[in-house]
Parts: sequence; structure tokens; C-alpha cells
Amino acid sequence: MSQALEKILPLSFRNYVSNIPVYQYYKGYLSYRNAYKDKTKAIYVVGSPEHDNLGDHAITYAQMNFLRKAFPDYTLIEIVANRLMHNMKCLEEFCSPEDIFVLQGGGNFGIEYFREEEVRRKIISEFPNNKIIVFPQTIYFGDTELGRAEFKKTQDLYGSHKDLTLVAREATSYEIMKAGFRNNSVLLTPDIVMSLDITDPPKERHGALLCIRADKESIFSEQDKKVIQEYTSKHYSTTTFTDTCILRPVSLEDRDHELNTLWNQFKEAEVVITDRLHGMIFAAITSTPCIALGNYNYKVVGSYEWIKHLGYVKFTNDVKQIPALLEELKTIQRPRYNNEFSVQHYSQIIESMASSSAREPASSIVTA
Repeated sequence: MSQALEKILPLSFRNYVSNIPVYQYYKGYLSYRNAYKDKTKAIYVVGSPEHDNLGDHAITYAQMNFLRKAFPDYTLIEIVANRLMHNMKCLEEFCSPEDIFVLQGGGNFGIEYFREEEVRRKIISEFPNNKIIVFPQTIYFGDTELGRAEFKKTQDLYGSHKDLTLVAREATSYEIMKAGFRNNSVLLTPDIVMSLDITDPPKERHGALLCIRADKESIFSEQDKKVIQEYTSKHYSTTTFTDTCILRPVSLEDRDHELNTLWNQFKEAEVVITDRLHGMIFAAITSTPCIALGNYNYKVVGSYEWIKHLGYVKFTNDVKQIPALLEELKTIQRPRYNNEFSVQHYSQIIESMASSSAREPASSIVTA
């Protein structure tokens, strides 16, 4: 919460703001906003998580970091997906046509995680006069009757908005979006988490870290997973297990702590083997040697294309290739992540958002 808002809202209200509908909270923001001679403009970051997937939390973390740097003259207001309906009255009353909506990036553009698609549809339908941008996403509706029907609904709604930009995070999604959303602007950039560099401070590294998923997106059997563990046991003194899904809800207040705890696990490993997209990306941004494995769609292999030049991240779908890749990674001395490759791509996002209107003074961050 911004220091300016802390002066407006009573202490008792601030202590419970994360647990209640936030109409009064926006009244506090409105008072802050109107206190300036020239009304400040806002970026509403909509759809952030409170579930257990730290990959999604890292996306929100990176989005906020990116927007804070790129648009210092805007007030950032983060709206959790679970609380969108509580916030609609506030948004309808206080949002101005000059405000921008940023919709959460990730891998939920489709029917697999349909609540997030409903969040996007709600904002796109309710705010036809605002600039809206969907941050880097993987699109996957699937070739089923339900998937085709919902894709058509999404196409019709998105295509009717006059200022909607879609950002794909890998080439396959880009081609699908370009073909399916001809009335919208479509960009291609890396996953926004690649904008981060979490290498420093470095940690002393020991053993292997396995970050293997156990959900519907995995393509590996229990026997495959056992074989992977046997490989690492032969090459490293210890094998530790982790996951980007930590099986407990993560609040906004706990986000940074949980992310840094997981990132430190990566920084303390000699090598990571993972079939999690953000397992691969976390290895990259912490400068950790990594073997990335594929999943049921194209998001891991597609995102690997952005970082394969790093050398210390390798991709395979063949478990039998792991021993040779482990030997190859052992020859790499002190790898170091450099996110400069992504800057030119992310500049497209900045240009798209900045084209809506000129900036005005004042900056803060509000969370709802």
C-alpha cells in the first residue's frame, strides 16, 4: 500500500483490507487521486493469484516490477482474481477512460483454467473505452467441441474491443493469436518473468534439485520420475525435491517471502531438472544449470527458444538423454544470466501501453 494512502485510510481498516470487499478502499484511493490538481492516471493490474502456484506469483511480481519502472508516473492498482467481482462497482465508478488495464500473463488463456478467462472477459466487456493489454500468455483451447466453442466466444468478444492488445510468450501462441484475433494487436515477447535477474547474492551450491510436476500437464510416468532420480543420484551427492506449486495458498503479503525462499533453493543447487515452465525460467534467472523437460503442450519448448542461447539451460523430451546432459552441464563454469536479450521485445509492450495517452505526474502502488 502506498504511503499516501496509508495517511488516508484508518489503521483498523488497513489491517483488514485484504480480507474484505474494497469499496471503501477505493474511496480512499479516489481521495488520494483527487488531491492532485491534475488527476493521476492508473494502471489496473487484474487477475493476480492467491493460489499455490509460485510461477503465477512470479509473473505478478515481474509485472509489477516491470510496470513500476516503465510507467513511474502512473498509480499501480493490483486486483486479485478472486476479488474482481467485489471490485467491479469501484472500477465502474472510479475508472477513467485514460486508465489502462493490464491482464495477468501466464498459461491460462484457454479452457484448462477457465476462471482466469472469465476474468479477462469481464474486464474486456465492461471497459470498452479503455486500453487493455493481456501480458505474455500461452493460448490453448484444445481441439474439442467445448474448446472450439469457447475459443469462438473469446474471438468474438476480444475482436469487438477497440483497443485490446494480446501478447504471446512463444511462437505457437503468437501464430494462433495472429490468425484468430485479426481485429486486435498481437505481440510476441518472452514470459515476463524473464525480465528479472535473481542471480545475486549468489549461494554455495550443492547437489541436484528436482522440480517435477504431478498434475495433468505432466507427460512423464512414475517410472520415468524414478529413473530421473536414479540419474541424479549417480552424478550428485544429494537430490532434493521441490515444486513451484507449494500446496498452500499464498497471500499478497507472503508473495515475496515465498518466491525468495524458492529462488534460494534454485540458487543453492548445482543443477535443476524440471518439467515446470517456471522451473526452467527460475533456473535461468538464478543462473542455475538446468535440464528442462517438455509437458503436454508447447509452452515449455516454445519458451526455451528465448533462452537456449544461455548454454546452461538444456531441453529434452527424452529421459534417456539426461545423463549426457548432466555431464555437459558440469563443464560450464559460473554461468551468468543476462536479461538484455528480452529488453527489445518488452519495449513493444511499453510502446503499446504508452500510445494510449501522455503520462501525468504522481506514482504509487495500491493493492486490492
